[in-house]
Amino acid sequence: MDRVAAGITLGVILFVTVVVGVLIVKGHRASAPREKKFVSSPADQEIREIHIQEDAKGGGYRWRLDAERAETFPGTGKTLLRKVTIGVEEPERKWKVTSDEGDLIQDTRDVELRGNVVLVSSEGLRVETTVLKWMNADGKIWTEQPVTIYRSSGVVKGTGLDVMPSQEIAIVRGRVTATFGSTKAGVPAPPKSKL
Repeated sequence: MDRVAAGITLGVILFVTVVVGVLIVKGHRASAPREKKFVSSPADQEIREIHIQEDAKGGGYRWRLDAERAETFPGTGKTLLRKVTIGVEEPERKWKVTSDEGDLIQDTRDVELRGNVVLVSSEGLRVETTVLKWMNADGKIWTEQPVTIYRSSGVVKGTGLDVMPSQEIAIVRGRVTATFGSTKAGVPAPPKSKL
């Protein structure tokens, strides 16, 4: 029996030694884990400073888009914009919108702005949000993101906004809070900015 026990023990030791040896050899041969490299498709065209100006079909307004950088990608129909400024001129007022980045749909001239979006009008209106969209054909501005609107001594906050400037219609959506006039706690003054 001692021989059988010794044989089993020797077999187990030999098996463990072989397994450990194989693991060590494979561990040295295994290549280091590869880093995932994301290959971005190269832009079809990259432009430093872009300026686009267009008059509305009915002549009711003129708009101008300026950006520090623009990149177009094949097959997307979009131009990626960085450091965007859009100016809109109507007979009675002017608007200026700035953002960190955005997309311009080439065929329709629709625009989506993202990051620190601020709209300022010559009438003292200021709108702040993270995303703002412009539908060129309808002359419509909207967002589905939280929005803060400052005007005179009033502040309105909501979770979305629809604006039809030509019809002078603005709808603040979602849970809306509004503060007008001064209170004991004070009303946040609209940030000063020039158009």
